[in-house]
Amino acid sequence: MFLFAAIACGKRGDPKPPVPIIPQATTDLVVTQRAGKVILSWSYPSLTTAGRSLTDFRRISILRYVEPLPDPNVPTVAEPQFVRLSTKVDSIEKANLANATAGARLLFTDTPPLRSPDGRPVRLTYAVVTEGVVARSTPSNLAVLVPLPIALPPAGVKATAQADGVVVTWDEPKQSVGDQGPPVIAGYHIYRNPPGQPFDELSAPITPVPVKGTTYTDTPPYAEHDYRVAAVASVGPPLLQSDPSAPARVAFRDLVPPPVPGKVTALVETNLIRLLWDPVTAPDLAGYFVYRWDGPVRLKLCCPTAINQTNFLDISMQLGVPYRYEITAIDKSGNESAPGSSETITIPRTP
Repeated sequence: MFLFAAIACGKRGDPKPPVPIIPQATTDLVVTQRAGKVILSWSYPSLTTAGRSLTDFRRISILRYVEPLPDPNVPTVAEPQFVRLSTKVDSIEKANLANATAGARLLFTDTPPLRSPDGRPVRLTYAVVTEGVVARSTPSNLAVLVPLPIALPPAGVKATAQADGVVVTWDEPKQSVGDQGPPVIAGYHIYRNPPGQPFDELSAPITPVPVKGTTYTDTPPYAEHDYRVAAVASVGPPLLQSDPSAPARVAFRDLVPPPVPGKVTALVETNLIRLLWDPVTAPDLAGYFVYRWDGPVRLKLCCPTAINQTNFLDISMQLGVPYRYEITAIDKSGNESAPGSSETITIPRTP
């Protein structure tokens, strides 16, 4: 009995402390310079180091290291050096995360020194740290930026609708932010938004590469659009560019007329003239208009709205009078084609 009791009870192991929940380090921190500001963006923290969902954390700290940069070839700091040399710029508390969220990413705007106290260029190195309830992540990937003299926003932006698209023009900026000397301009990015929509920090330009010169032709969908222009100093990464210009609004609609109706034929019949023509192929075709030339006078014979058929009977003509007919195609935007013409024809007064 004693032996059985000893085996049944056994000895339990020492209790183990709970595994601490450690947030996984951010790996996709990106920095861009926009005018005199630096914009940081990174994915919303969602995992622990154990690969489980991160359900709770306190804050995200932003770390920055500023170093004078006499030589751009000087290697960037390694993570151990960064941890030792960097300072905490700010933090995003859990209660304020919603205000810092754009889609699935977090945004933070920093206003660092763009020059050293003695006027030398600087190099900025950033990292973010997610602080959990009992533990914090290691620093994120290091994002490095060397500020440049960024231009003021381009002025004089105009957007003009033409038949083949919207032509955007602007003036070249001559000054930099903070009067740092002539601005560095490698080209321009163009942004297009629905009318009244504010500029989004994560908006992608419609220009895949910066535009050289001060004009750009866009082929947007038919609608109203707001266009903004930013002067680009470097496409990077990181991207360095100016603030966007004031928006220029334009209403772009279809200005291209349909093709000209072909093979317009006028046939004489008893007390009438029958008109026939080839159909026009156009995805937005609304119909056709019929015109008749009575000497120097051009008359529209059909209704205020276009007709859909490719034939027409003229019963309002007079015997013995020469007529010439024209057919035009019109689309749903109101664009009318050039006319297709018939030969001059006359119904004899006598059989």
